[in-house]
Amino acid sequence: MYLLVAACAFLQFSNTLNHDYAWDDTIVILENPDVRSGFAGLGEIWHKQHSDYLHDQIGYRPLVLSTFAIEQEFFPLNPKVGHLMNVVYFSILCLVILLFLSEIVPEEWRLKALLVTALFIVHPLHTEVVANIKSRDEIFQLLFSLLSIIFYLRWVTATKWWQMVLAIAFFVCAILSRENAIVTLALIPLTVLVLGTGTLGQRLKGLIPMLGLALLGVAIIAAAQLGNAGKAETEGMGIVYEDPALGNGLLYHVVKGLNRVANFNLVMLRYLRNFIWPVDLVYYYGYDYLRVYETKDIVSVFGAILTFGLSIISLAALRYRKMFAFGALFFFIGISPFLQQFNFMPDAMADRFVFGPSLGLCIASIAGVSWVTEKRFGNIGAVGRIAIASLIVTVFGFYSYQTFQRNKAWKDNFTLFTTDINKLKNCAKAHEHYADVLHEKYLKTGDASLIPDIIYHYQRSIEISDKSYYSFIKLGSNYASFGNPEMGIQLLRKAVELFPGRADPNFYLGSALYDEKRYEDALPFLDSSILFSPKMPDSYFLKIRSLEALGRLDSALAEAEIAVVLFPKDIRVRDATCDLLMAKEMYQPAFAHADTLLDLVGVAPVYWKKAIGIRQIAGYNAEAGQLYQKGLQQGVDFDN
Repeated sequence: MYLLVAACAFLQFSNTLNHDYAWDDTIVILENPDVRSGFAGLGEIWHKQHSDYLHDQIGYRPLVLSTFAIEQEFFPLNPKVGHLMNVVYFSILCLVILLFLSEIVPEEWRLKALLVTALFIVHPLHTEVVANIKSRDEIFQLLFSLLSIIFYLRWVTATKWWQMVLAIAFFVCAILSRENAIVTLALIPLTVLVLGTGTLGQRLKGLIPMLGLALLGVAIIAAAQLGNAGKAETEGMGIVYEDPALGNGLLYHVVKGLNRVANFNLVMLRYLRNFIWPVDLVYYYGYDYLRVYETKDIVSVFGAILTFGLSIISLAALRYRKMFAFGALFFFIGISPFLQQFNFMPDAMADRFVFGPSLGLCIASIAGVSWVTEKRFGNIGAVGRIAIASLIVTVFGFYSYQTFQRNKAWKDNFTLFTTDINKLKNCAKAHEHYADVLHEKYLKTGDASLIPDIIYHYQRSIEISDKSYYSFIKLGSNYASFGNPEMGIQLLRKAVELFPGRADPNFYLGSALYDEKRYEDALPFLDSSILFSPKMPDSYFLKIRSLEALGRLDSALAEAEIAVVLFPKDIRVRDATCDLLMAKEMYQPAFAHADTLLDLVGVAPVYWKKAIGIRQIAGYNAEAGQLYQKGLQQGVDFDN
């Protein structure tokens, strides 16, 4: 059985092995310097950072990030290795699921345990987790949580100290993989009390160590959250996040109180619906994909009644059908951190959130179907059993086919966004994502036929929500390359009004005006950009060049001196400073900046030619000749 499970799990996701990086892989791997540094970044990975960089916002998950770093050490920027390892880890998880079920079910349930594992393998809801390398955290969390439960249950039965040590160790690994592993503290008592052996008193006594386990888990999470490391790293850089309401439509609509409870209850029911009929899954459930209902709406009332009914059935089944009850309660406990009753998450819902909880649904499904068939068709004979077996094969085959097809959508960002855009017509961020990949294609191919679609989808994003910060910035700043700079300027002016106190809209508006040689108009926006983001050199550079173009050399030089102190290794700032000094015939300081440029650029001939040329202009021909010879010795190609 274990060989069969491993083979099926691997084959089910084998068509992801040649995929590229996609979706959150960009933040977690490609734009994460700690991961990209390989072994050298492991120290920073385990020392939680709290900077404004997006890669520092993903939570404390050092165990998973370490596996990414190790892969980057040996196979830099090779997504195929990441996808291979995800499929391998998923296969191992499925083996552990079968082991877990074998530990908790009676002998006559062994075939059903295999069916539960098979249902977990083939279910389309799991595509995002396996096909998206970043979501390895979900695989690890469930893997280590189940191992912790297994060894804790064994300890309750046999009370061997090493079993408790392993239970604790695996629990720590689960917490270090993903914070929602804290639900293991509820899943262990659930398993011991519902499916454990011995008297109730013995089982309750076996739960005494849970207090220590809870304190350990809370301590790890608290220690990671309370650290200050990295906070000053991005101070003054003006890094901002787009309004989180775009990712969570329920936050966008400001649902509160009972209305909040009702809507997140409907989100939970949406997970149940997707589990049963997973044919319209999408990569993103942001604003305005999920409809918001009032508590008095019939949908909310029906949803509350349905959830109440399911809860009653689950609790009642504790007496008669323990496996069904266990699976249902496993789901309710597992999904609880994602129902956002106390704080809003960046996403209202996501397929990855239901990855672990869906194991409970798989258990409940097989137990429920068995319950019904045994009750209604207990003596159906061989023909009836064949019919039921055929039905199971058909359902599993349908799910497996859906998963195999959904895997293809996760090939890369272009395929993913293109596949899902028709299902996300009212989702602001989905239109932005689609426009992004079209724009990338335009930059690579120069295909002007893509421009209308790029503009349309950025504009559609803005039409859906005026909080679409990056759509305003991206469309406005790129209008010039689309042949309509004035439209870009107008759009960026609106962005400045809509997002006060932000550096980006001011910078890009100043940059657009600068490109149009409207230097005087550009200056106030460049000043605002510097005010809001004093550690970004681009604004200083454009301001220096604008003042230079307006003939205000003294003001430009004063600004350049400030910029050189702030950004001593910025090539453009040095270059502009050198030009200003030459214009004011301050030759020696100009030479010094030119020489510093040479140290920064290595053998780039353009700056060597400039350093030689300004000496010739100033009449220092001998020094110019010496510098030319020095460049030749260092390998500068002056003919290039």
